[in-house]
Amino acid sequence: MKSKIFFLIVLCALFSCSEKPSEEKKSKTQIDYYQFSEMNLASVGIRATLMIPNETAGIGASFEPKIFHDDGGFKWHINVGRHFNILIEDYGDYQYRMPEFLRQLESQDIFKTEIIQQKGDYVMFKRELNLTSKKTSSYHFYGVKYINGVYYEIKNKEEGDSKKVIDFILKSFLSFKSINLEL
Repeated sequence: MKSKIFFLIVLCALFSCSEKPSEEKKSKTQIDYYQFSEMNLASVGIRATLMIPNETAGIGASFEPKIFHDDGGFKWHINVGRHFNILIEDYGDYQYRMPEFLRQLESQDIFKTEIIQQKGDYVMFKRELNLTSKKTSSYHFYGVKYINGVYYEIKNKEEGDSKKVIDFILKSFLSFKSINLEL
């Protein structure tokens, strides 16, 4: 009897160890960067790469990407055409930037804000001006990434963008990752 129980335990252990994640689970976590090109940010002081939309994206990103950064500064502006603009700011080791931003977002009363998607390190939201009868909506992205010991704030322009552009900015944000530079 004991040998049968032992055999069943070993058999169950073998089956549980040999299970592999299904292809369906893998494909859900993988992001399609078909309409993107990789941009290495090491030359402007960030040891990371970022995927940015290219000319096939259909959002006016057919121009050569430009990075505006003042030497020694802590802010970068990545511009790819008229519509795709990302602002990056270095917050050093300050880890509370995201909770601060969410508190500010909740406490303001000038705009009606609707959260579209929120994860631990980013939030996408739609806002409308509360003070006018004319309803104009704009979409916004805000995120914080921790890379190489530094917290980077990443957001779109203050006046907002279309939902399509914000979706591209989200993909760029999710692709923001560290690179190792060999010295």
